[in-house]
Amino acid sequence: MTTPIPQNFVQTIAKQRGVTDAELETVFMALDGQSTAAIATKLGISDIAVRKRLGEVYKKFQIGGNGPGKLSELRHQLLFSYHTEQEGRDFSPRGKGSLLKMAILSEGFANEHRQQDWGQAPDVSVFYGRTEELTTLKQWVVSDNCRLVALLGLAGSGKTTLSVQFAKQVQNEFDLVIWRSLRSAPAPSDFLTNLIELFSNPQKPDVPIDLNGKISRLVEDLRKHRCLVILDDFEAVLRPEELAGHYREGYEGYRDLIVRLCEVNHNSCLVLVSSEEPTELALLAGEKVRSLKPAISEEIAREIFQEKGLSTQAQEWEILLARYGGNLLALKIVAITIHEFFEGNVLKFLEATALFVEEHISNLLAQQFDRMSSSEQEIAYWIAIAQSPISLATLREHILVNLSLSDLLKNLDSLGRRSVIEKINDGTETVFMLQPLIVQYVSDRLGEQIRAEVLETVKTQGIERMRLLKTHSLSISITKGKGGKGERSRSILELVKNRLQVLFAKTRGLEEPLNILTKVASDLEDKSILEVGYARENLAQIIAEIQC
Repeated sequence: MTTPIPQNFVQTIAKQRGVTDAELETVFMALDGQSTAAIATKLGISDIAVRKRLGEVYKKFQIGGNGPGKLSELRHQLLFSYHTEQEGRDFSPRGKGSLLKMAILSEGFANEHRQQDWGQAPDVSVFYGRTEELTTLKQWVVSDNCRLVALLGLAGSGKTTLSVQFAKQVQNEFDLVIWRSLRSAPAPSDFLTNLIELFSNPQKPDVPIDLNGKISRLVEDLRKHRCLVILDDFEAVLRPEELAGHYREGYEGYRDLIVRLCEVNHNSCLVLVSSEEPTELALLAGEKVRSLKPAISEEIAREIFQEKGLSTQAQEWEILLARYGGNLLALKIVAITIHEFFEGNVLKFLEATALFVEEHISNLLAQQFDRMSSSEQEIAYWIAIAQSPISLATLREHILVNLSLSDLLKNLDSLGRRSVIEKINDGTETVFMLQPLIVQYVSDRLGEQIRAEVLETVKTQGIERMRLLKTHSLSISITKGKGGKGERSRSILELVKNRLQVLFAKTRGLEEPLNILTKVASDLEDKSILEVGYARENLAQIIAEIQC
């Protein structure tokens, strides 16, 4: 053989995989570099029989795909196993201690009992709907042998619960099920060590020191055993305050692990659960790497409301789903609020509130917003101001921040990877809109910042400390379709007006601050937009709103 692996080692490993003597004889010749025709002649069988024997060997080593690369993959597996076990061990016929250990481990997974390590997985004893998503995941993971599946979506959309329920449904298809949360952002090296130790419990494994060696060891373990590994809160290892999907410094090992698991042959599956999509997934996506975003589910929403004894009409459901975008956590909190404060009357709640965002949901949305880059936040403000789908052309026309078309597209793509915006083709062009809960949160945040800037303008009687009042027009014209009429968005202005009126009424009254704002706006009349941005226009709009 051209490979330096001892034949008795290959024979032992092959027997553990159930390779027959005839198949083993054939694979030895193939590993020696002999052609299919030469092997057929020596063995007195047909070329087809040779290929069939090799095919059985590849199947038993869980090597898929087509073409000559399968033999190279087999050689790689054998070499890795040999080098892993070689140090300090004797593979002569008398020295079989380590091989016996490997055999015992394999038999433990196959013949004793399948194992699960659920870590801090939440309880899903109560689970509603998601039949379509569960069916899709089972097809991808169990039938299609996907190497990686990503569950993506905003916090509160039900990703984690879906991942646990799916794992419980298919656990008997796997030798080992592992569920882990990365919320505490464990270092890649520590995380890999923890997983590797699971495969040798209760014996402590000889874990490689370097990160690449640990990844190789884990990949080999996932080849030997069919495993389902679920990583929740994956966004915790991604870098905040930059475009989505890039890794924190020192956490690039997670990317290396993902790439390796997506590119090599194995029958295990890694499921990522994240509010952000890692950038490498777009390049890796294909037959063995797929992504799923849980859909808006009226079925689950109804179950949540029925659990609280709430009944709703069809029109009320339409409004609820439109307002909360299918965010299950938000709908659960809404159901509790209706039950406790509105005597279980859904209509009263809808009439009394526009879009109710409870503090817990607001905190989750704040965490998501604070992870954005400053340029992403600027774009989110623009879309919130528009209060309707906005086109790329409109964004480019109004944005004063120095963004090239390329940078603008990168930012929109990043917002999409965060599941913050949706792209819609209205038949004439592609438009962008924020998720309903994001619209409400961003509008409230923008309104509060604008209020603070107006108060600072009154205090200083100048615009030196203005930012958003300069960079964002609070009343932009959105043209809907060809020949459509312009529509002025007033919601942000009304929000700012209401907050200022209440504040001024409690302090100095309206007259003095309005006079100051009027004078400041007048002083800006001879200034160009390059000098003061939208400051004069916005101040004029705010003054007009307050005087209404």
